[in-house]
Amino acid sequence: MMYSKEWLKESELKTILEFQDIPEKYDTWTLLMYYPALRISEAINVRVKDLNFENRCIDVWGGKGKDITELQKAPCKVQVLKRIKRYCDHNNLRPNDYIMFSQKGKQVTRSWVYRVVNILCDKAGIDKRIGTHTFRRSRAEHLLDRGLELAYVSKYLRHKNLSTTMRYLDLSIEDINRRLGAINDIDLI
Repeated sequence: MMYSKEWLKESELKTILEFQDIPEKYDTWTLLMYYPALRISEAINVRVKDLNFENRCIDVWGGKGKDITELQKAPCKVQVLKRIKRYCDHNNLRPNDYIMFSQKGKQVTRSWVYRVVNILCDKAGIDKRIGTHTFRRSRAEHLLDRGLELAYVSKYLRHKNLSTTMRYLDLSIEDINRRLGAINDIDLI
């Protein structure tokens, strides 16, 4: 499995989520990876009890560089949390059950999720080879494009350093010029 540096445009993500033949299971997986921008190692470990409606987030236990007892909170829209919860209810999942489970009810593997997301892209007519991290990276790009400041995007991704977020994103000269055009810059000439 190769590490993908692809991004999904918002329209491509919408195409995947609105595709009629996507099973509820995989629709839920996509929502879980995209909206709270979870790393795949975090997403496959989310249990039903980690849906935190009170704080509008998903509780992430033992995220990257953390001990399994350390809690981080990944912001998530209430509408998304409700859809994920509805999926859990449809599948009679108990509080300790994994949300991303295999056919046998066991925790799903990263490689299986990688295969699934590429099948979804193919079915939706998106000609890209994506990785499981693509959803996280795409979410960051979309938030920046919509005007969320880089420092907030970095915090949203739960990065320790802003430099990590900078390496992570694909900021083009067009992006920079668009941002410069949006501010009231000093005019010396």
